[in-house]
Amino acid sequence: MEISDELNEIDEKLVKQLNQIAKEKVEYWDLRTEVSNGTSLDFTDQKSKEISSFEIINCGIRAFNNGGWGFSVLKDLKRESIKLGFQRAIKLACLSESLSKIKFNISQRDPLIDKFKNHRKKKLEDIDIEDKINLVKEHEKVASDYSSYVKNTRTIYFDGHSQNLYLNSFGSNIIQDLSFLRLFCVVFTNKNGVIESSVNSVAGIGGYEIVETTKAINLSRKTAEEAVALLDAKSPVGGKFTIISDPKLTGTIVHEAFGHSCEADLVLNNESILKDKIGEKVASEEVNIIDNPSMGQGNQFNLPYELFGSYFVDDEGIPSQKTIIIENGILKNYLHNLETSSRMNVPPNGHGRASVSSERPQVRMGFTYLEPKDWSLEDIIEDTKNGILCEDFQYGYTDPTSGNFQFKCRFSYRIEDGEKKEMMRDVALSGMILEALNKISAIGNKKTYNYSVGMCGKGGQNVRVCDGAPYIRIEDITVGGLN
Repeated sequence: MEISDELNEIDEKLVKQLNQIAKEKVEYWDLRTEVSNGTSLDFTDQKSKEISSFEIINCGIRAFNNGGWGFSVLKDLKRESIKLGFQRAIKLACLSESLSKIKFNISQRDPLIDKFKNHRKKKLEDIDIEDKINLVKEHEKVASDYSSYVKNTRTIYFDGHSQNLYLNSFGSNIIQDLSFLRLFCVVFTNKNGVIESSVNSVAGIGGYEIVETTKAINLSRKTAEEAVALLDAKSPVGGKFTIISDPKLTGTIVHEAFGHSCEADLVLNNESILKDKIGEKVASEEVNIIDNPSMGQGNQFNLPYELFGSYFVDDEGIPSQKTIIIENGILKNYLHNLETSSRMNVPPNGHGRASVSSERPQVRMGFTYLEPKDWSLEDIIEDTKNGILCEDFQYGYTDPTSGNFQFKCRFSYRIEDGEKKEMMRDVALSGMILEALNKISAIGNKKTYNYSVGMCGKGGQNVRVCDGAPYIRIEDITVGGLN
């Protein structure tokens, strides 16, 4: 693997100097550096809003002592700058320790020394900027020309290639080389004063082949088709209903309404409904929920690239790994970074993530999913006398402290006597997540299983994530609509 010149400046000699500076002053330190570049394109109504490229060099240095953290950020990787930043982080850690009421130690970990690089068939840097612009322009044209009801379109293309170096006082030395891409389409329609919209995206860890898949090629047409179809949809009557939730909506519920409650920093801060519930039944015994951001899972979806939420190691040098959150309805684990795992006296499980090296790692999800079971979609619908089939997620609200959630679905269909009827719009769901997980009465099979991609925000940072699920059925959910 060819390493950038900037990262090569950080050699064994410098590491020895850092260890000498830290000796007998702090118990733990780590250093994260990032050299990245990429392209950002943003078109609205077939006109460019942004055409830009970027190159970023960041360095984040953390020092820790007895419950106190110090964090120093640099914008260059010169040796003297790193040493000065290192000394600053140590000083801040000692000051923080003197003020911290919560005392703990970072548990010792075995060092990891390795290099990781994701596979890409078509390197992003080999694709001319004009080709990327033409790709966006073509998607804009397809969406705009789809129907006279299409009034506004927006297409965003973003790609990046980054090399990250991670060092720590345990002796870890890790290089992670990743390239990623996301294509994002939005379409607004208007008919007789009714305004609707649809949003879709394709994203992954890989090269330019990501936008050459069938799903990516059809992205703008699919988005326009959905936005037009919603114009003639009806609004539901509110009440208590049996709902059938598609993989996108189910994945969102698993991630937003439940997943954040599993993040151990929220648990420690008394901001999670799952506090002190390890070993307790929190869902139907059919429910298994996993977070597994490790590489290689794109194969199960027949993708020529990796899932958008995947990574080799997290931003604290811990390998990505499968973490069982719920097994047969029983809460088994929280998601951890180094601090939370040390405070709870359990091993870290690779969920310490930061958006860039100049931000502090937080406990974050990667690829969170509900495992499929045995039901076909046809059988779920046929077995439902009266209900609503809900597809895709528009927006929503969740409170991990109470478990309350409110989601608005993008598309819905009335189910009557086991048959799928007319499309509905503006269907909103609300409830308490632990109650909902215990009311799951059917879980779809592998043929109904799918995933979605996104950027998840927390603490002012956004990181790449995926969520996945089959179709599921939940009994007795409160449904609201415009009528």
